Amino acid sequence: MMKKAYRLFIFCFIIVLIVSMAGFGCTREVSYELTAQDKVILTQPSVCFITTYYWGYVLDPWENVWSTAYYWAFAGTGFCVNPDTGHIITAGHMVEISEADFRYDLIYTYLTDEYNLDDWTEDDWNWAYENVKVEGYDGGPYDREVYVQFNNASGGIPDNPQDDETFIRSEVIDYSGWDQRDIALLKIQPQTGKALSSVIVGDSSMVEVQDNLTIIGYPWTSDIGQENIMNPTITNGNISGKLMLGGTEVLQVQGDARPGNSGGPVLNSNGQVVGILTMVTDETNNYLRPSNDVKDILNKNGVTNKLGVVDEEFKLGMTMYRLKYYSKAIEHFNAVLNLNQRHILAQEYRSKAQEAINSGEEASFREGTKITIIE
Repeated sequence: MMKKAYRLFIFCFIIVLIVSMAGFGCTREVSYELTAQDKVILTQPSVCFITTYYWGYVLDPWENVWSTAYYWAFAGTGFCVNPDTGHIITAGHMVEISEADFRYDLIYTYLTDEYNLDDWTEDDWNWAYENVKVEGYDGGPYDREVYVQFNNASGGIPDNPQDDETFIRSEVIDYSGWDQRDIALLKIQPQTGKALSSVIVGDSSMVEVQDNLTIIGYPWTSDIGQENIMNPTITNGNISGKLMLGGTEVLQVQGDARPGNSGGPVLNSNGQVVGILTMVTDETNNYLRPSNDVKDILNKNGVTNKLGVVDEEFKLGMTMYRLKYYSKAIEHFNAVLNLNQRHILAQEYRSKAQEAINSGEEASFREGTKITIIE
């Protein structure tokens, strides 16, 4: 009887040992499926505030002296499509103005500033518009500078934008005007410590009426938006129709978008850009240029659409955060901030992760665990 019990004990011990050794050698796998909210959060750092600055000089017809500079400024939204090369997409009308309107406005502003014109007739004004010269600094119709700000943004242009590290001067590579496809391609110089985030441009031919959309941008219609630091806002909408305009397709959107949203990305449920905002009729009916038009201007200029190292690290950080592996999340958020010190969302979620650790909410992470992200 004793021998039988001993043999049973040895048998059970061996079984437990085998199971334990097998468990020790196995790689643990944990999967996480990104939610629609996650995908918007991951996309948000790629969105930027665009300010275009136009100026010109008026030649006084009586004194024969040039005026000081007169300025126009426009603000809107854009998004990065290649973080390695610094290429950015926005609306074409963000970098194009009517030369005639600009000239007339400067003539009117200068003459009313400098002279009492109460007795001027329509013929007097017609003479001025036909004869007064307006030029840019180097003799063109006007001068133009385009600036980009990521994360927090401020309205207007500082006195010395070259001394303000939040303003990045951009080059206009290509654009199609308002009456064409209304898309512009910009390029900025990537800088150390300011690595860029990006977003993937999707296939707009797959868009269907009633598809849900997410609109990201920098609307500036309120005094609060114009006079204070701005962050990208996020609203929802849906495709309400497709129509032809000037021989090209536009997508009609039912959703809240305001002045300042122009040029901003509109995302599908997969977090991919399916269009950019181009024009509005009111606060709820807006129109998009399809993302396949964006692909055309990228292909024309040899620009590859891709994500970068910052995007991958931020995605890993957010995944670890959602799984409550907060210490691991902080490692990835720190990696993001080593690449881009001004990555606001990495800063925010790193702080949240630390608060969760302090509250004892962290899940135990086994080294060697394989994390699978389902997109």
